Amino acid sequence: MIIIYTKLLIVVISIIVLSACGSTRNDIGLGNEISETTTNPSPKPVVRSNFQLAKMKKNQLVNESDTIISGTVLSQKVETDFAGFPVTDTLIQVKNVYKGEPGNTLEVRAAGGESDDMIYIIDPPTNFTLTVGEEVVLFLSQNGGSRPDEESFYYVVGQPQGKFSVDAQSKGVITNSLNTHKFNLDNLRKEIEELEKYNKKHKVPRLILPEGQESDI
Repeated sequence: MIIIYTKLLIVVISIIVLSACGSTRNDIGLGNEISETTTNPSPKPVVRSNFQLAKMKKNQLVNESDTIISGTVLSQKVETDFAGFPVTDTLIQVKNVYKGEPGNTLEVRAAGGESDDMIYIIDPPTNFTLTVGEEVVLFLSQNGGSRPDEESFYYVVGQPQGKFSVDAQSKGVITNSLNTHKFNLDNLRKEIEELEKYNKKHKVPRLILPEGQESDI
């Protein structure tokens, strides 16, 4: 599955395979077992993943981001990752660039979705949504290690921590999906620059894997 923040997240996976006869199987990854019993009339397997999310400060969000943009969600499609799990690829029309050099559009990949073979659900607190037509500010990384299917995609830094919705009700103040951080849109560029200066002055290390190194998940 695709989780690139290997030093930020402790993966706890509970896989529930449900058939018409109601059989259940749990496969556990790193961390503590989370058991759950559900009924589902569909023969399609249902996979649920639970992750313990490491909280990130504002300066860490900026530090881990290769690209920070505002834009509009244009479209979405479900693909299958290198391990056979559904992933959702979201096409973003870039409006403003605050860090990095993306093109006019970019694709954001997130774990989860429904394919022909599987329903893959990411449970809170690491789940977040992008909706067609939504205006967003995204803190993005393009570094997914050397896995073959990750090279051309961006990923949201800190999962829901790096996704901010922009709407009329926000009145210029945007809040991320976890309500842990706020930015003023009018001062966003200046604040990002100040956080970059802070990171450089204090030699804040990046936690995401260096380019080309393999994830251990």
